[in-house]
Amino acid sequence: MSAPTETTAAMTTPAETAAAVTAELAEPEPESSVPPMGAAAQPEPRAAARTEREPVSPSGSGGRTVQRGSHAAHSEREAVSPNVVIGVLGGLIAALLGGMFALLVWQFGALGDSIDSLSGRIDEQSRRIDEQGRRIDEQGAELRAEMSALRSEMQAGFRSVNETLLDHTDRLARLEASVNDPDADS
Repeated sequence: MSAPTETTAAMTTPAETAAAVTAELAEPEPESSVPPMGAAAQPEPRAAARTEREPVSPSGSGGRTVQRGSHAAHSEREAVSPNVVIGVLGGLIAALLGGMFALLVWQFGALGDSIDSLSGRIDEQSRRIDEQGRRIDEQGAELRAEMSALRSEMQAGFRSVNETLLDHTDRLARLEASVNDPDADS
């Protein structure tokens, strides 16, 4: 899959051509066979690594280094693409993990607030139950006192009625005895 020189020149813009020439003049290729850190270590065929200079033309498409075959440029894109993808995915994963951690911390805070609220409600209910218990005890004591007073009143009333009945029974017995006994009048 090598592209001819004319097709490569037609697919690039003059700005890309000028940038490629400037970059090539500014940084000469290293002579060593060791690839730089992070670059893909792929052997390039000698035919793909061969370059030739084109003459500068008024249209701005000349004066650049054109590689015979697109294997070297394609391998650079392949070496950069995984790094970019890994960087983007790493950033996305880091953002998601950060968001999850923030959500977890927020949920723990909300859970703590909810527990505090429920604890306050439980304490309030406990106080109300204690208050109701005291009221029940007080009302029970009042009820016992009233019942005791009523019992005493009833017993006093029964004694009074009993004494009255005994008195009336005694009078009736004397009247009966006086009616039946004529000698008792004299």
